[in-house]
Amino acid sequence: MLKHLTVATVALAALTAPVRSADAQPAKKAPASKSAAADWTIDARQSRIAFSSKWAGNAVNGTFRQWSGDIKFDPNNLAGSQAVITIMTGSALTGVKEPDDNLATSDWFDARKFPTARYVTQSIRSVGLGRYVAEGVLTVKGVNYRLPLPFSVSISGNVATMTGQVKLDRMALKLGLESDAGAEWVARETVVNVAVRATRK
Repeated sequence: MLKHLTVATVALAALTAPVRSADAQPAKKAPASKSAAADWTIDARQSRIAFSSKWAGNAVNGTFRQWSGDIKFDPNNLAGSQAVITIMTGSALTGVKEPDDNLATSDWFDARKFPTARYVTQSIRSVGLGRYVAEGVLTVKGVNYRLPLPFSVSISGNVATMTGQVKLDRMALKLGLESDAGAEWVARETVVNVAVRATRK
């Protein structure tokens, strides 16, 4: 059973690895504001958190089927912008039975004890036209981890489209260390893609 690991957990595990931003343009200072930015409602049917990695040497793709977000965002008021994303840890699905059967094990998400993981941004800065980096904290299994998240946003009228991608390392969250500390079955690195379509409230 220890060998039948789930790649789905890799996606969230990897979220703790720092994102390199050496190629990003110098950050532009946003005008300070004490007021909150505009609220946005996520279109769940057109939004997703997806991931890709390798399990037993084979490429595996999956998604988190249940998650929600509270988003406040205005490119002209980054000081008042924030995102709070809540993910149901037991909702990751790869479509591969044996890995998916191990999603909730204590070595990985321990979904019974910790049913949710949460990412909360602490600040957002601009790194170019339509491009940003959010500095935030991911809480998983009761432990907090710093997570810089680069993303792009396009706004047309009252509709916003956001995309982000990170390459991550599951070892940073110490997930799967009992069953696969040597990454013989589940790769250390995974790519997480976030796509959000939202409407201004």
